[in-house]
Amino acid sequence: MPPMREAWRLGLRALDAESQRAHGHRFHELEVTQQSALLRVVQQGHTTDPAWQSLPPDLFFSKRVLHDITQLYYAHPYAWNQIGFGGPAAPRGYVRMDFDRRDPWEASEARPGREEEARRENARIG
Repeated sequence: MPPMREAWRLGLRALDAESQRAHGHRFHELEVTQQSALLRVVQQGHTTDPAWQSLPPDLFFSKRVLHDITQLYYAHPYAWNQIGFGGPAAPRGYVRMDFDRRDPWEASEARPGREEEARRENARIG
């Protein structure tokens, strides 16, 4: 696998070539269903365009597409909210490192049947 920049350059060029070959249009011009189908072809390594000769498509998909896109998505604070991550420890740092302990600034999660307990605990956070 080439370095990241080169892998993306080769992979995106090959994806466009594969799209042109299969549909007569560049990848970004395809319908969403066509894009999904083409990405499955790349994921399975069943591409036909010679542009993939320098980069195995299945390896590009698993090592670059999945890895890099997931990493970029979960680097954004919006995604942190979706998974209940309070954000990085910096600048204040974590104080209570024991299992299932919150720092004073972290909110308590309301679990079914324990909503009132969470409200009481969160009223003390400041």
